Amino acid sequence: MLLESIRLEDGQFSNLALHQKRLDRARRVSFGKPKKLRISDIIDGLDVPQQGTHKLRIVYGEDLISAEFHPYSIKPITSLKVVKADGLDYGHKYSNRDGIKHLFERRGKCDDIIMVKHGYVMDASYANLALYDGRHWYTPAYPMLRGVRREQLLKEKILRPAIIRDRDLGNFQMARLVNAMIPWGAGNDILNIVP
Repeated sequence: MLLESIRLEDGQFSNLALHQKRLDRARRVSFGKPKKLRISDIIDGLDVPQQGTHKLRIVYGEDLISAEFHPYSIKPITSLKVVKADGLDYGHKYSNRDGIKHLFERRGKCDDIIMVKHGYVMDASYANLALYDGRHWYTPAYPMLRGVRREQLLKEKILRPAIIRDRDLGNFQMARLVNAMIPWGAGNDILNIVP
């Protein structure tokens, strides 16, 4: 099963076109040429909350499995633990996150993790990474999952793609987590990265 998480704030959805593009790509790779599954049609069949921040969680395969809203608030993250993720493949947003959960359990006292695959920095457990060197914000050029918010920030030239090795992490002053549910600048700057 595959998954899309879409931000809804005061009745307004974020990045629907990018979510549709990712959903279409995941279904095409996974199922060949299934009939079209339109996010707009899914939304039309739902009672959409008009106040507050919510996550629309869409679970799908060849067809829609479920779509439901959940209230959402950004979790404060102040520290990240670097963990090896050499055997993990997460090229599409799967509803089964057991491999990531296993890595997350190795975070020790840190709030989240930085997954490193064969020496290359990839993602946090539930978000892409943005790393600041004092002049520019960078994101790994080849993340495990190409997130919708990451794609938006690359198009807006807020983020620059870069090959980032685990040994390069000391060159950055801070990190931010980037995902569909966290608008740029809404999460906190993370200063503590533990090797």
